[in-house]
Amino acid sequence: MANEVSYKLEGLLSKPFELKGKTVWVAGATGMVGSATTRRLEPEYCKILTPNRSELDLLNQKDVNNWTSLNRPDVVIVAAATVGGILANSTRPAEFIYNNLIIESNIIHASYVNEVEKLLFLGSACIYPREASQPMTEEALLTGTLETTNESYAIAKIAGIKMCEAYRKQYGCDYISAQPNNLYGPGDNFDLKSSHVIPALIHRTHLAKIKHDSSLTVWGTGTVKREFLHVDDCADALIHLLKYYSGISHINIGTGEEITIKKLAQNISDIIGFTGELRFDSNMPDGSPRKLLDNKKMKALNWNSSIELKDGLHSLYQWFQKNISN
Repeated sequence: MANEVSYKLEGLLSKPFELKGKTVWVAGATGMVGSATTRRLEPEYCKILTPNRSELDLLNQKDVNNWTSLNRPDVVIVAAATVGGILANSTRPAEFIYNNLIIESNIIHASYVNEVEKLLFLGSACIYPREASQPMTEEALLTGTLETTNESYAIAKIAGIKMCEAYRKQYGCDYISAQPNNLYGPGDNFDLKSSHVIPALIHRTHLAKIKHDSSLTVWGTGTVKREFLHVDDCADALIHLLKYYSGISHINIGTGEEITIKKLAQNISDIIGFTGELRFDSNMPDGSPRKLLDNKKMKALNWNSSIELKDGLHSLYQWFQKNISN
């Protein structure tokens, strides 16, 4: 494979890891990332395991060990997690750190015990320090203080990354980690008390439109910048990593583009047709000032995102109208 950028990536596979004929367990398959990954796996001619919560309690170590032993997956994708936006992270920190630590520990260790051939752990861009240089490289991990509004979630995700590194170092396990930036897409959580910024804005703007409100209040100053990745792009990147990467470093997945929350809110208003005033409440938290990922390692793997933000927002609002709003 010829690299698209002048960057030498350790762990680049000269021969792709073969998914055809393998049994792949997508942990968290009912979630947004898990369901997108399951869709992306369908043309790979593999057997896909997607147990739901009634079939497998990921917080129960014995259940996870027994299920893994019985079903013998060759590949595991850890997309299961307790997730949420600023409000959920700020008000439920104990849930975010406990649930995520237990889920990832149970799955990673059960994979080792049952000789899983390859595992991919899904992290998050919030693992990086609040004041990290932009764009954030993989090397920025643990170089500074985390953003306080999602510290518990970030610590749990960092622990998952380090577990994969440790099992690779001590046991030779082919475990890798990927860090996507802010995700959005079909299957997202639109609950106004726990959702991330895009689904929250879509839901609130939709309600403002049908109520004929003259204005809509948006949390924060609107000046902070964010990078957004469509979940279908993320799923494609995860499969690409499984096939072409086997290294100790975690890998960023991003678009390389960022947008202010103010511009994002305006774009969503235009798509939905809300013509009222956007008001920004500076008394509410902004979160990190910027969160742009350095994606040179994914480019070295010959992968780039393909879904433009405006196109993704259009399609997501259509999905929302069909599946949520009524």
